[in-house]
Amino acid sequence: MTLTNLAVRNAFLRNPTRSVLTVLGVMVTAVAFLFLRTILTAWYASSEASAADRIVTRNAISLTQSLPLSYGSRIAQVPGVTRVTWSNWFGGIYKDRRNFFAQFAIDARSALEVFDIRFVQGSEADFLGDRNACIVGKGLAEKFGWRVGDTVPLFSEIYPGDWKFRIAGIVEGTDDASIANTMYFHWARLNEGLPDRIKDTVGVFTSKVSNANDSPRVVRDIDALFANSDAETHTETERAFRLQFVRGSSAILTALQIVSGVILVIMALILGNALAMGLRERTGEVGVMRAIGFLPRHVRALAFGEGAMLGALGGVLGCLLARPVLHAVGKFAASIGFLSNVSYTVTTALATAAVAAIIGAAASALPAVQAARMEIVNALRRQE
Repeated sequence: MTLTNLAVRNAFLRNPTRSVLTVLGVMVTAVAFLFLRTILTAWYASSEASAADRIVTRNAISLTQSLPLSYGSRIAQVPGVTRVTWSNWFGGIYKDRRNFFAQFAIDARSALEVFDIRFVQGSEADFLGDRNACIVGKGLAEKFGWRVGDTVPLFSEIYPGDWKFRIAGIVEGTDDASIANTMYFHWARLNEGLPDRIKDTVGVFTSKVSNANDSPRVVRDIDALFANSDAETHTETERAFRLQFVRGSSAILTALQIVSGVILVIMALILGNALAMGLRERTGEVGVMRAIGFLPRHVRALAFGEGAMLGALGGVLGCLLARPVLHAVGKFAASIGFLSNVSYTVTTALATAAVAAIIGAAASALPAVQAARMEIVNALRRQE
């Protein structure tokens, strides 16, 4: 009989009912923890996928204020800038308000290069040759059952009018998962229908730089170029630009961070309580072990092993249960346009199981130390 075998028997066979309930408690907390961490990861996924060599220029007052189209040629002359494109947020509605997805009016030729858009179906030439054409992300095409050649009608409260676009291609991004859930059409088509007061204006300029390490200097040069003008600019990296939208939900994200931490504390309390009860019931046995030659470190190792095994088993079961839960949540979130990449990786699952095992071992620290320090005579005398 080894310490490992003894730990397994004590953890799972000594009191099966308590062991099952403890593992179930850890499993539920592991599911909740993994769920919250996955939501947080999905929330930040867009900013994390940003390219290091892209920078975004917007109006210094607000993102809702536009910039003159003429700024594009001046930005392109800044040393280090290799390509410039521009876009407008469209904010259209497809059939029903619940069918929310992002749509952008883009300068097609330059945008395809700057954003590294790859055609899965259809052709780039078809899209570039037809101002009424659009391209849609692979995720959108799968969600709505769209095919190349289909017509997509949109209604926009920002840009009133009869907007219908023919799908010329289905695309995905080589480095940006958000492209798979976005629709793009020609900026020229949008511009021709705008009132004179806002014609030839754009929402943001996106520039590609030759060396990502030069981005801070390029950012300063662009903003200095338009300083004291009628429309001053604010330029930042693409990652910083996208993080603005995440910061708008900072209170929610902070709450999720706190709750995920509380869940770990609850997991530790569940394991600590179960292990303390188990060791207390075996006080006499601990005394016998010490009397026949087991050292305090053996008693501590036994307790730590029990906690780690209970935590690890609950964590593994929690990870297995979390997959269908997150799959269902992801489908619902995608259907309402909230989050489109709610899933966890094997690395995240292994990390969660490891954390559960570590918490189990840590939760057994206090009862383990108390049992190891107990005098042999007092342990033999105690009867529970």
